[in-house]
Amino acid sequence: MLECKKVTVKYGKNHPVLRDISFCAPRGEITALLGANGCGKSSLLHAMMQELPFEGEILLDGASLRQLSHAKRAHLLSLLPQRLPTPALTVLETVLLGRGPHTAHIGESDRTLARQNMERLGILPLCDRRTDTLSGGERQKVFLAMLLTQDTPFLLLDEPTTYMDLSFVSRFFAVLREEREKGKGILLVMHDVGDALTVADRVVLLREGSVAFAGSAAETLEQRIPEKLLGLTRYAAQRGEKTAYFFKGE
Repeated sequence: MLECKKVTVKYGKNHPVLRDISFCAPRGEITALLGANGCGKSSLLHAMMQELPFEGEILLDGASLRQLSHAKRAHLLSLLPQRLPTPALTVLETVLLGRGPHTAHIGESDRTLARQNMERLGILPLCDRRTDTLSGGERQKVFLAMLLTQDTPFLLLDEPTTYMDLSFVSRFFAVLREEREKGKGILLVMHDVGDALTVADRVVLLREGSVAFAGSAAETLEQRIPEKLLGLTRYAAQRGEKTAYFFKGE
């Protein structure tokens, strides 16, 4: 379980972007982190990775992430950030960077795992292309494959669907569910509320730097949280036996 206890993140001495953030994201579940732009979602992920100073405590399976070495954290926690680098490496070489925390010498089993994850995301044909020649959406898939190849028990993803083709989003959600079924915990920053409620088991909503709501996806819908706290209008569409929800601002 990933747990935040009264986490406060400040830019400068007197400007807290996050205040007393407390919530749990269990293993074996997908937790969506929602909120308006600038409410601190990305800052919280970077604090979890120890890339921003913070007050309070962030625990993974009861262990303080602050107390773990960089190498140990890299075995437990991985991040797909919004802003991706453009390394002058082939796609396969980039994906294999995910094995860095596990081994100093890349073997055939590492290459097999990398290729399997590339195939899952449909980028195996790009294997020998240089990553810095790819489109934003292609690079996003490459770094997602790297994250999967790092194979940590907990994954952090910061608005991962930003550059994705709409036709790929459903496959991406399927991959997340596959990782969840392996017992992994996933904390997913999302912008689209409808997509978040499609894929997530739990929802945490940040508002003005604080937790305004935390509960199951079903509770989020039942309590009309998107309408009450985000000012959105709900639309429903029937897809076979399932109902899909869409939300739009006024």
